[in-house]
Amino acid sequence: MNEKSGVKIDVVGDVHGHYQELLKLLEKLGYSRKGNIFRHSDNRCLGFVGDFINRGPDSVKVLNLVKSLHQEGLAVAVLGNHEFRLIQDSVSGKKVPSEYEPFLPWLRTLPLFIELERIRIVHAVWHFSSIERLKKTMVSDDAFIEETMKKKSPFGEAVKRIVSGMKIKIPPDLKLVDRFGIQRSKGRLKWWMDLRGKSFAESFLSPMEPEVHERGPNDEQLTMLEPYDKLEKPVFFGHYCLPPNIPKVSGQTVCLDGCVTCDKRLWAYRYEGTQTPSTLNLVEAKVNNA
Repeated sequence: MNEKSGVKIDVVGDVHGHYQELLKLLEKLGYSRKGNIFRHSDNRCLGFVGDFINRGPDSVKVLNLVKSLHQEGLAVAVLGNHEFRLIQDSVSGKKVPSEYEPFLPWLRTLPLFIELERIRIVHAVWHFSSIERLKKTMVSDDAFIEETMKKKSPFGEAVKRIVSGMKIKIPPDLKLVDRFGIQRSKGRLKWWMDLRGKSFAESFLSPMEPEVHERGPNDEQLTMLEPYDKLEKPVFFGHYCLPPNIPKVSGQTVCLDGCVTCDKRLWAYRYEGTQTPSTLNLVEAKVNNA
């Protein structure tokens, strides 16, 4: 896939081992299958935001499919936090699931972010200074992976921001819970916005209950943010397990993680070359017996 082919690209959200949903989504997007290869009659290609593995029943099938598409030049893909942790475990000598071991050499060829002619793809956050720091690094380099595991490593912090999101501590008296009813000590921020003066309810990307409108983050907590301007390229990402009622398009950002494990829906965005993302280009697929 060359850089300009990003003009016709279908970007797919976190699959997390949900192979049947992925097949259904590719069918809905207009791809025809021959073996483990999917092609589009309009020469479209695919982009993946990472997190191919874990949670779902068919992680190995998903890995095989994405790997085949990538090696055939029919798809681009970035690493998610699940794949990056797998690589870290492997390099540090920790045991990794045996079914994933054969895929590690290929996974280590994937980048942490992609910038095409007209769009950007990252797993969780397009954080400009972190990405600048990581531009000359390679996931295939053991020394780099080892560096990311050191406490307070600038490289480790940069990777954490772009694959795991940006969080702030929640005041303990608020006792906020996520969509699964789990009380959280931290909340994930809407990283593309200037959140100064915003409430906690306005600031958190993954919704928290109860909503807090009368209090919000202080300026010191927000110093790490680098808002994403409306003149920037559209950026596609996943990671946040958004419930169905939360908008996936906000300004130049598109979150494609609709929490397939919970809601059994897999999302994609059919990019046609326009500067401003539209909800009309979102595509979802659900397996009937899911």
